[in-house]
Amino acid sequence: MRIVVLETDLFPDRHTLNEALVSLERAPSAHQLSRQDLRHPGLSEGAWDAVLDAILTGDVVVTV
Repeated sequence: MRIVVLETDLFPDRHTLNEALVSLERAPSAHQLSRQDLRHPGLSEGAWDAVLDAILTGDVVVTV
């Protein structure tokens, strides 16, 4: 499963979500995590294109 993680700092319980995602990254499994950092202002058009590509090709999108 392709999991897209959008790093936004929108949620106060981000730490708990991040721990769960890190455990998925470490475990030998069929899951692929793609982290997209949206916390920086002024992302380039190319960076946004990469984010959209990841979302469109992902099976699950998680916002943390």
